[in-house]
Amino acid sequence: MSFTIKNGTLRHQNRAVEQIASTFTDGPFAAPPRIVVMHYTAGAQARSSAEWFRNSANPGASAHVVVDRDGSVIQCVAFDTIAQHAGRSRWRNSAGETLIGLNATSFGIELANWGNLHASGTGWASYTGVAIPDPVIAVHRNGNPDGSRKPIGWERFAPAQIDTAAAIVRALIASFAITEIVGHDDIAPVRKSDPGPAFDMARFRTRVFGGRSEQGDALIRVSPESGLNLRSGPGTHFSVSELLPRGTLLEEVEVEGNWVQVTVIDAAGRPRASGWVHRRFTEPATGPA
Repeated sequence: MSFTIKNGTLRHQNRAVEQIASTFTDGPFAAPPRIVVMHYTAGAQARSSAEWFRNSANPGASAHVVVDRDGSVIQCVAFDTIAQHAGRSRWRNSAGETLIGLNATSFGIELANWGNLHASGTGWASYTGVAIPDPVIAVHRNGNPDGSRKPIGWERFAPAQIDTAAAIVRALIASFAITEIVGHDDIAPVRKSDPGPAFDMARFRTRVFGGRSEQGDALIRVSPESGLNLRSGPGTHFSVSELLPRGTLLEEVEVEGNWVQVTVIDAAGRPRASGWVHRRFTEPATGPA
């Protein structure tokens, strides 16, 4: 799937995508944004979220586009207009500038997803009681929304949804020279948990910006018998997310000196987490663990 952008409108196969215009915008951008912020809706369908963005009961939230689980997309705010998706936020961008309040300097992409779930019987459900099979079980790196640090369920993002989101960001790169993709939980880590641990940001960035073959040839494994620390950044001063057992399969994303940003691949071949490891304690993945 591919998209183009013309006069602020997202287009697919030379036709504008569905439009449900939000009433909550803040005028034109002073300069083209270089940042995309990823969100989840904490709701059901993309359409219900798009309708909320123009509902008079809405206190003021909006986003540029909403992507449903089946990959369909609705545009709510034109890409030449500021959407109210970031709120109180702060980010030090790739140029070293500290940005305060990212509505004016970023695009917002919402993915229809319930986000954090609640234990329900033997499984997990949304806050509305919708049962969610096979969730990601994880602790948010900033702490769960309820303040706990125990593993909880998070709804997985559908492959078709990720395909569409990646294609939209590539169209934004082509039109606006985007340099960064961040989560709402990056720019407002105390207030927000989206897109959360079910969204593999490292893998998404690599998919959008390129740098690896589709065949997944950048695979390595944990080599020490004692395991290997997965860290939040490229250095021993960064916090440890988890201890990866020997043989854990990792997909390389980015290299910084002796440190490698990786996606952790589970036994079913699915990405489940991301972080940084030291190159010295890995080996090429030449066969099964």
